[in-house]
Amino acid sequence: MKDERELFRKRLIELAERSDRSMVPCFTPFMGLMEQDIFRCTEKEFSHVPYTLFGGTEGCERVMARFGGEANCSYMLPFPIVCLKGTPLSAKFADDLTHRDILGAVMNLGIDRNTTGDIVIRDNCFYLFCTEGVAPHIEENLIRAKHTDLRIERVDKPPQGELYRLERQQINSASERVDGITAQFLKAGRSEVASIIEQRRLFINGRVCENGGKTLKSGDVVSVRGSGRFIFRETVKTTKKGRLMIEIDRFC
Repeated sequence: MKDERELFRKRLIELAERSDRSMVPCFTPFMGLMEQDIFRCTEKEFSHVPYTLFGGTEGCERVMARFGGEANCSYMLPFPIVCLKGTPLSAKFADDLTHRDILGAVMNLGIDRNTTGDIVIRDNCFYLFCTEGVAPHIEENLIRAKHTDLRIERVDKPPQGELYRLERQQINSASERVDGITAQFLKAGRSEVASIIEQRRLFINGRVCENGGKTLKSGDVVSVRGSGRFIFRETVKTTKKGRLMIEIDRFC
């Protein structure tokens, strides 16, 4: 694990330096939460090179980094990201497909995970972000997920505001500590959240959270790998028993 982190850290620095030397934008693969943690931990080593993070549309959890900006590049390149839309050939006989169903079908095509971004299920269809390089292969070969035959097509612009919806919720918590709020968010016990932290599955703004006592600030994005994410908004009031009513926006 440490060797993989070090290799990825060196790769990030190499891409940043290449962009700075050649004055040409350079892109990382899609980064999951663990890769984003390495990115954040390495930021100081390429702080002289401008960068942008993007996953295909606003709200994506898996993102690419583009090193280079107007300040150091002679020209700019758009992110090499394609959005594919999948719909059942027959809605009447389609399974209720899940994220795992779609991801499994894509991985069965022999595609590396770092070439694909978020997969979003909406009603009877799904949206998949991927690199330009693997998009034709997916378009041609992703013909079935579970027992459902699929139609795949490119989407020029993902539907704005539809892929990532935020649902405002109020949580009753003893404090603004991330472990307590996450426990309420997951409807889990503190011991379960402690285990999640120990397994390095809890992230705040793309960084691994190792301290369950960390106090959240407005706008912090909390992700529990494999279990969802939310944005901490604010404490709206204190109850008579001294507990806090906290507002969050759940990604749904």
